[in-house]
Amino acid sequence: MYGIDRKRYFWVGLSALAQGLLLGQYLTTSSGIFLALPLILVVPLPFCLWLTQEHWGRRLKRLLGALALVLTLFYLYRLWSVYPTDGELHYLPSQNMDLSRISAVIFLVLPFFQCRIATWSWRVPYSDVFFQLCRNVFLLFQAAIVTLVFWALLLTASLLFDIVGLDFVPHVLFNPLVALPLTSLTIAVSITLALKRPGIDSLGRWILSILAWLLPPFSALSLVFLLCLPFSGLQTLWSTGQASSLMLLLQLATILLANAAWLDGTRSPFSSKAVNTISQLSLLCLPVYTALCLYSLGLRVQQYGLSVDRIQAIFLVLVAGIWGLGYAGTVLFRQWPSAIGRINTLATLIMSVIVIAMNSPLLDPYRLAANNQVARLINGQISASDFDYLYLRFNLGRYGNYALDRLERAQDLPNSADIQKRLEAARTVPPREHWKGVRSNLPPEKQRREILQGAAIYPKGRVLPKHLVERLVRMWDDPSFPLLKKVRHSSSLAFSYQKVTDSENLLLVRPGIGAVLEISSDDLRLLGFFHGNISPDALASQALTVTPSRFKEIWLDGQLCPFVPLISENPMDPEPDLPQEEQAP
Repeated sequence: MYGIDRKRYFWVGLSALAQGLLLGQYLTTSSGIFLALPLILVVPLPFCLWLTQEHWGRRLKRLLGALALVLTLFYLYRLWSVYPTDGELHYLPSQNMDLSRISAVIFLVLPFFQCRIATWSWRVPYSDVFFQLCRNVFLLFQAAIVTLVFWALLLTASLLFDIVGLDFVPHVLFNPLVALPLTSLTIAVSITLALKRPGIDSLGRWILSILAWLLPPFSALSLVFLLCLPFSGLQTLWSTGQASSLMLLLQLATILLANAAWLDGTRSPFSSKAVNTISQLSLLCLPVYTALCLYSLGLRVQQYGLSVDRIQAIFLVLVAGIWGLGYAGTVLFRQWPSAIGRINTLATLIMSVIVIAMNSPLLDPYRLAANNQVARLINGQISASDFDYLYLRFNLGRYGNYALDRLERAQDLPNSADIQKRLEAARTVPPREHWKGVRSNLPPEKQRREILQGAAIYPKGRVLPKHLVERLVRMWDDPSFPLLKKVRHSSSLAFSYQKVTDSENLLLVRPGIGAVLEISSDDLRLLGFFHGNISPDALASQALTVTPSRFKEIWLDGQLCPFVPLISENPMDPEPDLPQEEQAP
């Protein structure tokens, strides 16, 4: 037995160190083969080993081997489908989305195999599977707490080393090639130690009981939200720009709290009939949220077509809708909560099938997006000038390049000459230049222009000239001008032409902060920043004054905004009070 434990500890530690080193190298690489690192193998496979290590033996090895084989096939297909045809690998855009989908399926399916290994039978009661899933959740939860405490101690120690002059120690500790192996090892060790302590089960029951009693107030808020929608209208919801995300979070939170409340369906924590009724009413709201999310996504697809991100969003909405429709149906047919086990099992199986199809040519997001975008261009739903050829070339991998080849061969289109001209220009763009801002999370140039063109500009009737738009597009990734870097929607940005200095100025405002730019010789010069409790809508009032004092202040819409000049040579800065002999002639 001791020999088995030694082997288990060895493989747990080795997998943790290997995972951390590979992820550290991945994060520190800007180009090259490490950007094709199979994250769907490196991330979930060690976690499966750590969570199932108490069943060490031949069956566990077969499970991990079969899982590794399936994930390898998924990865090889994805690598083939997205690998650029020019042979230069800068980024693998599908990594994060594939990782999230596959990790979710593995996490939900793993308890079935854990119970199978423990009982040597596939006929396992749902209650055993559910509590094994809960145990896995709490193991990861306590591992996250231990990791946070561990890094808090390391941060304190690094500050002490910095004080005594050993400032190289913090640089070493927080290097990704050191920090990530330490983090993986801490998580693996904490899970291993927790499996030897029965206290994790009592902690889990305590957390479940707390989550159960969060369901009634959450259900009441959900019902009030839906009842208010007919009066506020859907336009108010769509104007947030995050309607689908918010409603999806509401669905997932309701599903989580419902499982925490009714557990395996054999008991209910609510003795009051009114509380129980309100909690079940929230389950009837789930299909409504799904319908609203699908309607919202449908509007976006109709306007802009399918993209890989939108297909991922549709997947999330459909998966949440499967659970929601199942829960609502069992409530209507008075089979709640006894049918919760059957619904969870069936929904997990359907989700697994969809994920397998999305990692094959059947429902590959890249193939679907490429075909849809080209079809929109051929059918005239989008003009040749507005079509994003670079998206097909770089973001949709092999299928996108196949679609471009089909366009190149299509000579019978009404605007074929214009398409061929723009397609040739897209093919000449260097990959390195295109992927420059991807890993820094910057929007592409086309999206930047759309944001600037859709932003509010005051006074009404004024527009941003083309040369100023191009200058602002270039300022997006300027490290000395971080104001635009986090802007993703035109609603969070506004401009105003003002006379702050002797020349005409352009004020740029996003929530909480703004900038004063001087328009000179058809160019923009940054004068400084101002901050306060302001929003882009504040520019609509045109109530703006500048306090002419040593420390400039801007009053915008009744708000006092301190002004921070960029450099002392700016026209807005007062001349410093220097002794007479030190002043410039």
